[in-house]
Amino acid sequence: MLLAELPESEASGEKARIYAEIRRLGGVPMVALIFRHLATLPGGIEWAWNALAPAWKSGRLQETAWRIAREAPMDDIAPIPREALAALAVDAAGLEEIRVVARAYNRANPENMLAVLCLLRLIDGAKPTRAADSNAWTAPVAPGPLVPMTDVAAMTQEVAALLDLVAAPGELGGPRVVQSLYRHFGQRPGFLALLVTLLLPRFAEGSIARSVRSLRASMDAAASDITAMLVAPAAPHPGIEPVLKHFGGGVIPEMIVVGALLERALPLR
Repeated sequence: MLLAELPESEASGEKARIYAEIRRLGGVPMVALIFRHLATLPGGIEWAWNALAPAWKSGRLQETAWRIAREAPMDDIAPIPREALAALAVDAAGLEEIRVVARAYNRANPENMLAVLCLLRLIDGAKPTRAADSNAWTAPVAPGPLVPMTDVAAMTQEVAALLDLVAAPGELGGPRVVQSLYRHFGQRPGFLALLVTLLLPRFAEGSIARSVRSLRASMDAAASDITAMLVAPAAPHPGIEPVLKHFGGGVIPEMIVVGALLERALPLR
């Protein structure tokens, strides 16, 4: 069973408006899985965005999240030679497609993680202690366009087996989380296989987990500061808190590390 989501192509009305705001203020061409899932819970995406919007509109949340991600300690994976990419039928255009995906997620995942941690504090009863920032802020231009994600319901057995090696397990046997970044490479199973092969040793020896812990500590401190200017009513659905904990605790920080390792491993232009 996979985590429920409202695809961007199916969003309408207020949900479509919020999706557009997330893309615009995030400087990204897509809406993250955590928000696509919240949109399936009654009132979920509306509650989350109304609470977070002041911190996003000022740029405080995004700039802080990106800085923390840049400064996080990480152990690189092996560089990927152009010759290896050529053997996998990844030409210059294909390499640029991969690079754009990595760049987009390396912008989105840090801001999404910090947003999730802020929402958790609001659920725990945090109250505002200062006014929201009022400075004008312009988001950077979004990278893109992105190569489409593989439909998890229509992927080949080969791709599904690869994704099973890196997919996040559900909480207490709940739905699996097939992270969006990996799904963009479903049409390039050879490259996906190479990436998974390079990442698995880092998972096994614990360096990715160490980076996640470091990220979480820095993001926690930042979330406390940013939440001081946010306010929200009680969460409208009981399913919101557990999924936020799951994503903020491991899923998103892990993908911050994976995305950074991927971008660093790609050959320079």
